[in-house]
Amino acid sequence: MSLLKAIKQQLEILWDLFASERKSGLKNVLCLISLCLLMGLGASGILYMSLRALQCSLLVSLAACGAFAAVIPGALFLSKYLRCFILIFLISCGTQQGRNALITAGTGVVFYNCAQNSFHNLRGLAQCIVCYLEDKISSIEYLLERYVEIIEWLPQKLRDVGKKVLVKIPVPVVTQGMDEELQNHLNITRHQLENLRHRMISTFDTVLMVSKVSVTALGILLVLVGTGLYVRNYVHNIEFENIFITKQFVEMDERKCNQGEPPLLPLTKKEKKCFIKLPSWRLTTKEQKITLKFFTPIFANLLLWAIIIGIDYGLYLLISSIRIHFVSLPKMTLCLSSQADVSYEGPLFKSDCFPHPTLTIDGVWTPLAQISSVLVLLTLVSAKLLTLKILVLLSFYPEAQRDRVYFLYDRIIRKRSSGKFKCNTKKSLKAAVNSVSFWFPIFKMKLKIEETENNQ
Repeated sequence: MSLLKAIKQQLEILWDLFASERKSGLKNVLCLISLCLLMGLGASGILYMSLRALQCSLLVSLAACGAFAAVIPGALFLSKYLRCFILIFLISCGTQQGRNALITAGTGVVFYNCAQNSFHNLRGLAQCIVCYLEDKISSIEYLLERYVEIIEWLPQKLRDVGKKVLVKIPVPVVTQGMDEELQNHLNITRHQLENLRHRMISTFDTVLMVSKVSVTALGILLVLVGTGLYVRNYVHNIEFENIFITKQFVEMDERKCNQGEPPLLPLTKKEKKCFIKLPSWRLTTKEQKITLKFFTPIFANLLLWAIIIGIDYGLYLLISSIRIHFVSLPKMTLCLSSQADVSYEGPLFKSDCFPHPTLTIDGVWTPLAQISSVLVLLTLVSAKLLTLKILVLLSFYPEAQRDRVYFLYDRIIRKRSSGKFKCNTKKSLKAAVNSVSFWFPIFKMKLKIEETENNQ
């Protein structure tokens, strides 16, 4: 226990050094520089992963991260507010902003791969039809030749049996022009399919590159903007996220009690559903609602991804069943026993023309499994990450925290004296659930950017 207490004391000293202005003394300076270097390395790691997601080369990514790691520790050493911002930014990567960026990335992966695979399967089916028609041209030519032979053989056979039959059969069989015209149409169709394939592949590659760049850039931008707005609201809006019973609140309640006023703590049963005591490892009722609210859009998007993959898989099964039925078809046989010896035998569907569908789940499974795992992990720690942000902010902004504690103290007193104590959770949750951006955060990017521009 003594060792744990000693470690806890040292960590508190380091945190107090990190969250305050620069202190004199060589030991304090060296400790602060070390902490700034660690935070700079963490931020550089996130920058490196973002650049690699943008398909930047390894040399460019390493150079940019190296320059960032060389500059940012010095800036962190000089400004405690920059330390607070970077730390809140790193935490925000695991909260709502990071969740929205991951959901948007997963949606892009599903839409791109499934659309590309469905187009590939449909193109294969169209090429299968063209191949079938080309194969039947030669079969039609052969049957027409045999048909002419039968027409020529029939009068001769009738004369041989001694019957006087006047046979006048016009045979205006013109096949060459028809064959050439049909072949030209098939060549044009094949050429159009190839042009369409090249255009679609080029479009898909362009969309993939642009979506990767835009999603990654917008994801980082949203986290930065969200972090700045969060810090500003905490400092300037005294009602913002003011639901936490902190250590300062407990100390204030003890002072009031020593002055002869009735204590507010412990909270009543209804108050415990609305307020969160810090620090606490157990999930309170309020935190459970926060976790449920955090996971609801994740679940909705997981269902959307499953539906899109299911549609692509259904198309794959349809084309595969068509292929199986074509393989099982018997050969077509036409035989006429005569001196002309006219016969024809061939498959109804040439084996080279069978469609070969592909399945996209192999290429989607790995990134989706990674994104889903991270989203589930973020859901489990989402409520605690929110409280961690509050703990960080109250350490860096003690004046704002003091005002927030006075406001919360007076608020609880007013609600108790009125006898009508209600939380605003249900109203805010209902308003959030009724919004489209809550279920599909991909639509929230534009709204956030417009709101930021209007505020500026």
